[in-house]
Amino acid sequence: MIAIFAVMTIWALLFYAYILDEVYDNVDDGLRNQKINILRAVYEDPSLLQLREYAVNEFRITPLRDTVFDERNRFSHEFFYMPYDDEEEPYRVLTTMFYGPDKQTYLLEIRASTVERDDLIIDLSTALLVLYIVMISSIYLLREYIVKRALRPFRDILEALNDYQVGITTSFAPVETNVLEFQHLHQHIASMVERNAAVFADQKLFIENASHELQTPLAIAINKIDLILEEKDVPKAIMSKLADTKASLKRLIDLNRSLLFLSRIENRQFVQNELIHVNELTNELLNNFLDVAEHKGITVNVKLEADLYVKGNRDLLTMAFSNLIRNAIRYTDTGGEIRIVVDSQNWKIANSTTLGALPESYIFNRFYKGSDSIQSNGLGLSLVKSILQITPGGSVEYHFERNFHIFSISFSNS
Repeated sequence: MIAIFAVMTIWALLFYAYILDEVYDNVDDGLRNQKINILRAVYEDPSLLQLREYAVNEFRITPLRDTVFDERNRFSHEFFYMPYDDEEEPYRVLTTMFYGPDKQTYLLEIRASTVERDDLIIDLSTALLVLYIVMISSIYLLREYIVKRALRPFRDILEALNDYQVGITTSFAPVETNVLEFQHLHQHIASMVERNAAVFADQKLFIENASHELQTPLAIAINKIDLILEEKDVPKAIMSKLADTKASLKRLIDLNRSLLFLSRIENRQFVQNELIHVNELTNELLNNFLDVAEHKGITVNVKLEADLYVKGNRDLLTMAFSNLIRNAIRYTDTGGEIRIVVDSQNWKIANSTTLGALPESYIFNRFYKGSDSIQSNGLGLSLVKSILQITPGGSVEYHFERNFHIFSISFSNS
C-alpha cells in the first residue's frame, strides 16, 4: 500500500504538471489567434487604438514613445480583481508590439482567464483520493476472492509442513488444486516425506540393532574377565590390567546405552502426556542421594516455594534431574553446599565450587567433559538438554554466580 501511494503521488505530480502545461498551451494558442483578430479590427476601425483599459474584449492598447520595436509574443501570469468572486483571479497575458494605421508603435496586452492552481490542486487531490480508495478496495477484493482462494492449496501445504515431524509423520495429506505448480510441489514434498520416513525407520532399526549387538559381546567379555580374576594363580600385575580393562568395557557399555537412549529421545519415541508433580519427584530423588552427600560432608538445602506440575515423561525427567543432582554431588568439594529451589515454573540446582565457571557456549554439547571428568562419558548434560527439548515448554540454562554452578530448568507451559 505504501508503494502504491508513493507511485500514485509521483504520478499525480507529473499529471498536474502535464495538465497545467496543456491548459497554458491551449490558452496561449487562443491568445495568439485573438491577437490576429484584434490587429485586423484595429486597421478596420482605428478608434480601437483608444482602448486604454481592459473591457469586454479583454485587451488594451497603449501608445509607446522612443521604444525599440519588438513584435515577439511574451506570455506571463498576472492576477486581476474579479468583482464576481470579490478576489483576484489568475490570468494569462500576451504582450506584444505592433504598428498602427498611423505608423505609431503600440503595446497590445491581451488577457485570458485561466484555471486557478489551488482549485486544480484541490480537484486533482480529490480525484486522486477517490482513485486511491477505489484501487485499495479493488486490491482487497482481489486478494480476498481471487488471490486468497488461489493460494489456499499453498497454505494447506505449509500447514502440513508445519505439522510434519520426523519419525511421526509418514505420509502427506493430499491437497486438491488445479494449479499445476502446486500439484508438483505437493508431489515432491510427499515423495520427500516418504523417503525421510523410510530412512528414519532404517536408521532407528540400525541404531537399535547395533546397540543390542554390541551389548552382548561386551557383556561376554566382562564375564570372562570376571572368571579370570577369580582364578587364584593370576599374577597381580595381570589382575590390575584386567581390572582396568573391565572398567573400560563398563564405560563402553554405559556409553553405548547412553547413545541409544539419546537417539530414542531425539527420535521422539517417548510419550509426553503424563502429569508430573516435580516437588514430589525431587524429594524421591533426594532420598536416593542424601547418603552420598552426607558421606562427602555436603549440605543440601531444598526450598519448595510452590507446587510445580509438568506434563511430560516421568522417566525422562527423573533421568534429567538425577543427572544434575549426581553431577552436583560429584563436583562439589567436601564440606560444600547444594541448593535446590522449586517454584511454579522453574527447577534450579546450584552447587558450590572452587574451580570457576564452565564454558556456557558448549557445556551441553555431546562428549564435553571437564578436565577432571575422566570417568564421565560426556553425555550427561547432553541427555538433560535433549530431554528438556522434547518436554513441552521445557528448557535448561547454565550460569555461574558467586562461586556456584547454577542449572535452571524452566517449564513455560506448566
